[in-house]
Amino acid sequence: MNERIRKLREQTLTAEPKISAERAKLVTEFYKSPLAGQVSVPVARALAFKYILEHKELCVNDGELIVGERGPAPKETPTYPEISTHT
Repeated sequence: MNERIRKLREQTLTAEPKISAERAKLVTEFYKSPLAGQVSVPVARALAFKYILEHKELCVNDGELIVGERGPAPKETPTYPEISTHT
């Protein structure tokens, strides 16, 4: 195992699991905008997803060759408020 891999492994093993509210905040921002009330529900959901993709913070850690995390940091998991069985 080379030094780069060792550092990435250590970073993953020592990271503390957390819940990220970023996605929930972005969905809330979109649905508070005037546009959300002017379109049908299916279109609003699609536009909310577009808003998330345009505004989500990307996580790129040092030493990664393949980048990306589910949340804004290692072991930080987002909530998915737009996926609901109540609507």
